[in-house]
Amino acid sequence: MVLQKTFVLILYLFSFQTFSKEAAHAVRLKGELNPEKSLELLKGGNKRYTTTHPRHDGFGSKDREKLVSGQKPYAIVLSCSDSRVPPEIVFDQKLGEIFVVRTAGQSLDYAAIASIEYGVSHLGSNLIVVMGHESCGAVKAALATLKGGDAGSPWLNKLVADLHPHLKRFTELSQTDGVLVESWANVEGVAHDLLERSEVVRSLVESGDVRIQNALYHLGSGQVEWR
Repeated sequence: MVLQKTFVLILYLFSFQTFSKEAAHAVRLKGELNPEKSLELLKGGNKRYTTTHPRHDGFGSKDREKLVSGQKPYAIVLSCSDSRVPPEIVFDQKLGEIFVVRTAGQSLDYAAIASIEYGVSHLGSNLIVVMGHESCGAVKAALATLKGGDAGSPWLNKLVADLHPHLKRFTELSQTDGVLVESWANVEGVAHDLLERSEVVRSLVESGDVRIQNALYHLGSGQVEWR
């Protein structure tokens, strides 16, 4: 009897997990713009930003009123919290156009992952951009503590520990100018971690509905490099 009940429970849990995964796809709000078009819009916005030809629409009273009932951002941008790297400005985007998640070094805590999952599942975003930047303080702190040491507080130690696996190969190497190489490695590591940790994101990427695009912002030129 015990074995029978255990088997039934396992079967139930398996069925529930399978149903939940399929249901997530079935009820997902899919945005109108595909990942390629969304990326094109971001690239165009960055070009406007770097050539000082920004838009003059998208933030008036009528725009605010249109968004009162809801939002449909076409892209999610996971970026560093650094004050020099505001995605809305870097990509010349206005109200309701991109869903921004910011943490130091793009570190993936539960809140960041949940926010991204919400964006792809309920807001219709089909593109996720993981964007690092030149001279990232979080990357530098992680590099400085690869062999141990205190980053400054228990919470900072947790943050740099999350970045350490992305940067292990630099343990015995001198830092590159602007930690550009290391920052790219961190971006790639974060993107990989997102796929590993979020079944929701992984499933949508595997189906082709959602795309993850890596990027790095250059502080001096204002240009976003893509990979």
